[in-house]
Amino acid sequence: MLACLGLAACSGGGSDGSGGATATTAAAPLGAQPLVARDEAQFQADLAALKGRVVVVNFWASWCVPCREEMPALEQVSEGYAEAGRPVTVIGVDSSDNRSAAAKFLADVGVTYPTVYDQQGLRGGVAASWSVTALPQTWFVARDGSRAGRIAGRVELDDLRAKVDELLAGP
Repeated sequence: MLACLGLAACSGGGSDGSGGATATTAAAPLGAQPLVARDEAQFQADLAALKGRVVVVNFWASWCVPCREEMPALEQVSEGYAEAGRPVTVIGVDSSDNRSAAAKFLADVGVTYPTVYDQQGLRGGVAASWSVTALPQTWFVARDGSRAGRIAGRVELDDLRAKVDELLAGP
């Protein structure tokens, strides 16, 4: 699943259109391809399937500069914990964005963790259901499936690792 593409805060902006990217069926499994379309119920089902793992959920958009700046740290965490055999999954949620621009950005940066496309985003989509009002924002989900904290704004590598390690050490 993980092998598939996948301080300042941005608010508003960007297009919520599909942008003409390759169509993705809602039934596609998480990580099957980049930017699998998801609504809130589908995303919650994805998370339920990951129970027992620490999950990092990063809400982003290609038009958001701090979002773009934090992607290497998220990729590093995803790859590092996977290589170490640790039960950690990073999921990107592209919110309120142009799908084709997001797909190009993911390909250019080489993101390998699963990403989903949240067309409604900040305006009633998955992001809104997580109380995301500005991008980027990173949420952490504990092994029991409960939300275990968030970082609003650009996330730093050391902060990501510290929170993931705290959740791995917990019950």
